Amino acid sequence: MGVLVAALGAVLAAFILGEYELVGIVPLLAGAVVGLLVGEAVVGIARWRGPVASAVAALLAAGSLLWAGWIDSSEGLEPYPALAAAGALLAAVAAGVRAWSRRPVQPVA
Repeated sequence: MGVLVAALGAVLAAFILGEYELVGIVPLLAGAVVGLLVGEAVVGIARWRGPVASAVAALLAAGSLLWAGWIDSSEGLEPYPALAAAGALLAAVAAGVRAWSRRPVQPVA
């Protein structure tokens, strides 16, 4: 369930961010925020941590920013925003680090 929420959040973020110009510091900030939110959904809702969870969260977060860049480029008709790729890398790192720990998630009381 948590991975589905993370995926839906990543899709929603891509649609929203794709409507804005991804220039300046915006894609970097967006990458950090999307990465943390996707990672938190995987860890907090799915109660899943470790290398596989980290990879899944990183792929979802990076895909979200890359898709937003594609939408921002008028779906390939204009040049792809260069900083969207940097934002995707930052999103992948943030989500991956958030979900990496091998320590088990504590149950909610």
